[in-house]
Amino acid sequence: MSRLVALFTLAVALSSCASPGPPRPDPSETIRTRIGQVVDADTGRPVQGAIVLVVFYLWPERGFGNFPASKVFRDSQEATTDQEGRFEVSGPWTSHSWYDEAVLIFKPGYGPWRFQDSDSAPNPFEASRAYSAWLQQRWERFVDTGVVIELRPFRTREERVKYIDQRWDLQDNVGVGYGRETPFGWFYLFDIPTDRLTHFQVLVDQERADLGLPPRQLDGRRQPR
Repeated sequence: MSRLVALFTLAVALSSCASPGPPRPDPSETIRTRIGQVVDADTGRPVQGAIVLVVFYLWPERGFGNFPASKVFRDSQEATTDQEGRFEVSGPWTSHSWYDEAVLIFKPGYGPWRFQDSDSAPNPFEASRAYSAWLQQRWERFVDTGVVIELRPFRTREERVKYIDQRWDLQDNVGVGYGRETPFGWFYLFDIPTDRLTHFQVLVDQERADLGLPPRQLDGRRQPR
């Protein structure tokens, strides 16, 4: 047993001492357009004027654990939904995009988003592999026929304040398929430069002003390189 522990310790030490390789795009990468329509989750009506920010990440080889950060910001593109709630955003695409990308959507009065058929998705905690396959299929549809995205409207002022200034409580029923991260949470804007959040910040400021809250700067918390 002591020999196994020693070998494991040596492997960790060697891998962590290896020089980190610069993050590189996948050789199979192409440029494709994400096509979507944002609708109100309660009424099904198009949501006009929502900001859609698609963030593209790279995953560098940094030895054991990929410290200090497992992924780094590469680029981002944004769009604003039109009268029909539609948007298009172009960017790098690979078969891993469903895992390598983040899609952030915001409009005052609304919270998190989900794909329209999320009610029928496998439970990610009980069938993670099946859920990953389901999510990958939705991402492929994103660049093929397009997807419908449901934006969750807030029903009370308390919900709005929690989302834009605090965080969800564990007992809060956010809804099936919706993320629990909020704009000022630790991972929501992971590694995004401040200058890529300008339009997002405008809508956040608008929501906070409507609620009588002071301005608050969004922070992507850029990671050490």
